[in-house]
Amino acid sequence: MDVGFVGGGGMADAIMGRLREAGHRLHRHPHGRGVFRDRAGRCDVVMMLLPDARSVEAALFADDGFAAALPPGALVIDLSSLSPAAAMGNAARLADLGGLLVDAPIASSLARDLPVDLGGSDEACARAEALLRVFTDRAVHAGGPGAGQRARLDRKPDGDGDDPDGLHRLLRLMAFDGPPEPLSPNLS
Repeated sequence: MDVGFVGGGGMADAIMGRLREAGHRLHRHPHGRGVFRDRAGRCDVVMMLLPDARSVEAALFADDGFAAALPPGALVIDLSSLSPAAAMGNAARLADLGGLLVDAPIASSLARDLPVDLGGSDEACARAEALLRVFTDRAVHAGGPGAGQRARLDRKPDGDGDDPDGLHRLLRLMAFDGPPEPLSPNLS
């Protein structure tokens, strides 16, 4: 399978190493824009691991972003940690272009027993799960778009256990569920 991979760093290297070991052909790009746009259109799936919502949005939807070059039904797996609202917004925008997006934020370490929560349609998550099993034994469909991000926030430890009633966790979830930010005009 041809897999596009957008992002860099040690975690990205580890994931790509496991994908190569499984026999996949990788097409890597640090930010997913420019020349990657043409390559992305020839990939079976594109995975992203970027530092923030603005980077993800630019890779997908800037004037030289890759989303518009994807064929109908193309799958994008976003491993980045974003707000649930940003993940839902990206999934809706990609769906408008005929693509599928799964939000599947990964932990800071790559251990096979750490869960990866998937947010997206049943079809998209089923397609993504097969590829994610290359580096995790616990891919869990958490629900529709944004649900992977919500589950990540819910799993995140609350520190010293000083949140017995879950109030801090609830407030954190509510804070991350604001409206998605509009595409900045200076992303092109």
